[in-house]
Amino acid sequence: MGEFQLIEKYFNRNVSVHNCSNIELGIGDDCALLNVAPDCSLAVSTDTFLEGTHFFKGTSPYAIGYKSLAVNISDLAAMGADPLGFTLALTLPDDNESFVAEFADGLFDIADRFKIPLIGGDTTKGPLSVTITVFGNVRKGHAIKRASARIGDAVCVSGLLGGAAYGVALRYGKESSDSHDAKEKAFKLLDYPNPRMDLVPFFHRYNVHSALDISDGFMGDLGHILDCSGVSCKIELCDFPVSDVLMHLSRQKQLDYALNGGDDYELCFTLAEDDYNEWIEASEKGLAPIIYRVGSINSNSSCESEQAKARGIIFAEHGNQINPQTLRHSFSHF
Repeated sequence: MGEFQLIEKYFNRNVSVHNCSNIELGIGDDCALLNVAPDCSLAVSTDTFLEGTHFFKGTSPYAIGYKSLAVNISDLAAMGADPLGFTLALTLPDDNESFVAEFADGLFDIADRFKIPLIGGDTTKGPLSVTITVFGNVRKGHAIKRASARIGDAVCVSGLLGGAAYGVALRYGKESSDSHDAKEKAFKLLDYPNPRMDLVPFFHRYNVHSALDISDGFMGDLGHILDCSGVSCKIELCDFPVSDVLMHLSRQKQLDYALNGGDDYELCFTLAEDDYNEWIEASEKGLAPIIYRVGSINSNSSCESEQAKARGIIFAEHGNQINPQTLRHSFSHF
């Protein structure tokens, strides 16, 4: 099957399904045309997925299609942006139609869930890779950036951490589990992340100052907020939300996966103490999503040890400062 026949059969299928008033022109011309409201900024994010680097050889085509778009939608959520459209550049080793059909099903299942249309892209022959660029709308002056954490902010995460990284360890054979259910849940957390678009209206309602998605590990990703904002942080480990698939492991291993593991795609964010308290009050009434406070933003001068200053992070347990053997690091592509 030729390139254009493949595109027409498998990928030209969801623009007409959604209300796409912001899409002036989608698939079928040299460029897509987007209409952006005068009071909005255009949020753009791109990620490339490579076999053997970002997904295991043998991963189902459905999961590859799903996750490749999910991780980009997660970036929009972290910026407080609403999805507008996306492009797809797909490199295939051959014209395996069964792979393409299953990949497209996964891709469009999550695209339809978040009502984000495919508006263009490219297909070519070569080693398997997927590159997606997403576009979103955010009101001018309301984009949530990494560099805006403030002293006194509460540091929160949107969900339990470490389960996806445990799934990676299981697939590499670095861990084993006697529980089939725990294995399957870990693999599901790894292959099917849940972009937290549900948090976007609450981010704006409760004046979230800074945010990013946890893709490369909580410690490393939080470090980006601290570095960009010029602040430090105190983390309370006894409150740290650990995935239930880790409960059979030692406490040190649980914390290592939750603090340093990647692929969670939950959101890490900071907001003023009063706004945090209002969010918690609303969540207790079922009026806002559950969030987990893990620490507080401090000035850099509050770090007492040279090691803490280098990391920008102080650890505590039940209020007492400790020095765990858990260093700040994150996944790096190079």
